[in-house]
Amino acid sequence: MTFDVTGLLIFLLAVIPGFLAEQTRHSIVPRSLQKKSAIEETGEYVINSLLIHFVLLMVFQLILSWMNPSTLEALGQAVTQKKLAGWAWEHRFLVLAYFVLSLIAGFFFGVLRGVLALNQPFRRKLGGFQWISRLLEGIGLYSVRQKDPVWYGVLRQTSKDELTFVQVRMKGGGGFYAGELKSYGILEDSKREKDFYLVNVYFTKRDEDPYTKLDSDGVLLNFADVDSIEVTKRLRDLV
Repeated sequence: MTFDVTGLLIFLLAVIPGFLAEQTRHSIVPRSLQKKSAIEETGEYVINSLLIHFVLLMVFQLILSWMNPSTLEALGQAVTQKKLAGWAWEHRFLVLAYFVLSLIAGFFFGVLRGVLALNQPFRRKLGGFQWISRLLEGIGLYSVRQKDPVWYGVLRQTSKDELTFVQVRMKGGGGFYAGELKSYGILEDSKREKDFYLVNVYFTKRDEDPYTKLDSDGVLLNFADVDSIEVTKRLRDLV
């Protein structure tokens, strides 16, 4: 059994669009709270790549059959005669153009998956019908229900112009903090120790006393030390 470096290189190049799609998707929505193994991650890349290449190959076939059928015929012969490497080198600029387009397609496919995962139009549509929800849950398909943590669902930014302000009541008479939410950890609801970072922070020891602005860049708090949080959403141009 010999190790085929060429085959491995072709596989890696073919999977790159799927990898790019997955990274683009996770730049829009956070990764799953359930950590995936390396095999599962690679499987995601492969599935993404298969979908991307399937669509692109169909498009290329239509274009070549219309503009240059001889090239398409030569490709078919190369596949039949197992001379695909020679055909690829002879048409290297076409192959390079295909690879670049696959990267672009991977990026936009990742954006599409990210937007769909963020807005979840199909889940929300199906979730509105109770009988569909009960049917899917009855056969073990629970994805129709919202799985995002409550913490993330409340605090997440729904538009680029949205700002989140919070008023935090600390436990044990630790006072009150008020400020703009800058960042927070995305953890399961069962995990109480979740950090969140506030900027432009004001503090008061008692709720009836006036707030005083803190002379600091920000304050890092932990949800385990919090009694309650009041959340207010504002648009940037209205602040």
